Amino acid sequence: MLSGGGMARMGPVQVRLSGVVKVDEEDHEVPSVNAPTVAEATALLDRTARVNGADGVIQVGSDYHRIAIGRGPLSTQTLIAVQAWGTAVKAAEAAADELEAPVEDEPDAA
Repeated sequence: MLSGGGMARMGPVQVRLSGVVKVDEEDHEVPSVNAPTVAEATALLDRTARVNGADGVIQVGSDYHRIAIGRGPLSTQTLIAVQAWGTAVKAAEAAADELEAPVEDEPDAA
Protein backbone atom coordinates (compact mmCIF):
# COMPACT_ATOMS: atom_id res chain seq x y z
CA MET A 1 0.00 0.00 0.00
CA LEU A 2 1.15 3.54 -0.68
CA SER A 3 1.03 6.92 0.97
CA GLY A 4 -0.88 9.64 -0.91
CA GLY A 5 2.07 11.98 -1.67
CA GLY A 6 2.74 12.55 -5.38
CA MET A 7 -0.09 10.27 -6.43
CA ALA A 8 -3.06 10.89 -8.75
CA ARG A 9 -6.31 9.26 -7.68
CA MET A 10 -7.86 6.90 -10.23
CA GLY A 11 -11.01 5.94 -8.34
CA PRO A 12 -12.43 3.45 -5.86
CA VAL A 13 -11.65 -0.26 -5.93
CA GLN A 14 -13.37 -3.01 -3.92
CA VAL A 15 -13.12 -6.79 -3.58
CA ARG A 16 -15.13 -9.40 -1.68
CA LEU A 17 -14.12 -12.94 -0.74
CA SER A 18 -16.34 -15.54 0.89
CA GLY A 19 -16.10 -19.13 2.00
CA VAL A 20 -17.94 -21.68 4.14
CA VAL A 21 -16.33 -23.41 7.12
CA LYS A 22 -17.62 -26.01 9.55
CA VAL A 23 -17.75 -25.63 13.32
CA ASP A 24 -17.95 -28.74 15.52
CA GLU A 25 -20.34 -29.32 18.41
CA GLU A 26 -17.90 -27.61 20.81
CA ASP A 27 -17.79 -24.45 18.65
CA HIS A 28 -14.24 -25.13 17.42
CA GLU A 29 -13.66 -24.23 13.80
CA VAL A 30 -12.58 -27.14 11.61
CA PRO A 31 -9.44 -26.00 9.71
CA SER A 32 -10.28 -25.16 6.11
CA VAL A 33 -8.56 -23.65 3.10
CA ASN A 34 -11.92 -22.12 2.13
CA ALA A 35 -11.80 -19.52 4.91
CA PRO A 36 -10.76 -16.15 3.45
CA THR A 37 -8.63 -13.74 5.46
CA VAL A 38 -8.26 -9.96 5.56
CA ALA A 39 -4.67 -10.35 4.30
CA GLU A 40 -5.91 -12.23 1.22
CA ALA A 41 -8.56 -9.58 0.56
CA THR A 42 -6.11 -6.67 0.78
CA ALA A 43 -3.60 -8.50 -1.45
CA LEU A 44 -6.35 -9.09 -4.01
CA LEU A 45 -7.37 -5.43 -3.73
CA ASP A 46 -3.84 -4.32 -4.61
CA ARG A 47 -3.60 -6.86 -7.44
CA THR A 48 -6.97 -5.74 -8.86
CA ALA A 49 -5.90 -2.09 -8.85
CA ARG A 50 -2.58 -2.90 -10.57
CA VAL A 51 -4.32 -4.93 -13.29
CA ASN A 52 -6.38 -1.82 -14.04
CA GLY A 53 -3.27 0.37 -14.41
CA ALA A 54 -2.81 1.71 -10.87
CA ASP A 55 0.48 1.80 -9.00
CA GLY A 56 -1.18 0.92 -5.70
CA VAL A 57 -4.03 1.56 -3.28
CA ILE A 58 -4.41 4.14 -0.49
CA GLN A 59 -7.00 4.58 2.26
CA VAL A 60 -7.54 0.83 2.57
CA GLY A 61 -10.32 -0.49 4.77
CA SER A 62 -11.68 -3.97 5.40
CA ASP A 63 -14.60 -5.76 6.99
CA TYR A 64 -14.84 -9.35 8.27
CA HIS A 65 -18.17 -11.11 8.94
CA ARG A 66 -19.03 -14.58 10.22
CA ILE A 67 -22.63 -15.69 9.71
CA ALA A 68 -24.06 -19.05 10.83
CA ILE A 69 -25.93 -20.45 7.82
CA GLY A 70 -26.72 -24.00 8.90
CA ARG A 71 -26.91 -25.93 12.14
CA GLY A 72 -27.18 -29.68 12.48
CA PRO A 73 -26.57 -32.41 15.04
CA LEU A 74 -22.92 -32.89 14.03
CA SER A 75 -21.76 -29.45 12.91
CA THR A 76 -22.61 -25.86 12.10
CA GLN A 77 -21.73 -24.22 8.80
CA THR A 78 -20.49 -20.66 8.95
CA LEU A 79 -20.20 -18.23 6.05
CA ILE A 80 -17.12 -16.01 6.25
CA ALA A 81 -17.27 -12.86 4.12
CA VAL A 82 -14.32 -10.48 3.86
CA GLN A 83 -14.45 -7.18 1.99
CA ALA A 84 -11.64 -4.74 1.30
CA TRP A 85 -11.81 -1.32 -0.33
CA GLY A 86 -9.61 1.65 -1.09
CA THR A 87 -8.66 4.27 -3.66
CA ALA A 88 -6.54 3.26 -6.65
CA VAL A 89 -3.70 5.69 -7.35
CA LYS A 90 -1.04 6.22 -9.98
CA ALA A 91 2.21 8.18 -9.77
CA ALA A 92 1.40 11.80 -10.62
CA GLU A 93 4.23 12.00 -13.18
CA ALA A 94 2.98 8.91 -15.02
CA ALA A 95 -0.60 10.19 -15.01
CA ALA A 96 0.53 13.57 -16.39
CA ASP A 97 2.61 11.88 -19.12
CA GLU A 98 -0.43 9.89 -20.26
CA LEU A 99 -2.50 13.07 -20.53
CA GLU A 100 0.19 14.89 -22.52
CA ALA A 101 0.96 12.03 -24.92
CA PRO A 102 -0.17 12.86 -28.46
CA VAL A 103 -2.97 10.72 -29.80
CA GLU A 104 -2.03 9.10 -33.08
CA ASP A 105 -4.67 9.15 -35.79
CA GLU A 106 -5.51 5.78 -37.23
CA PRO A 107 -4.70 5.50 -40.92
CA ASP A 108 -7.72 5.13 -43.18
CA ALA A 109 -8.15 1.58 -44.36
CA ALA A 110 -8.86 1.73 -48.07
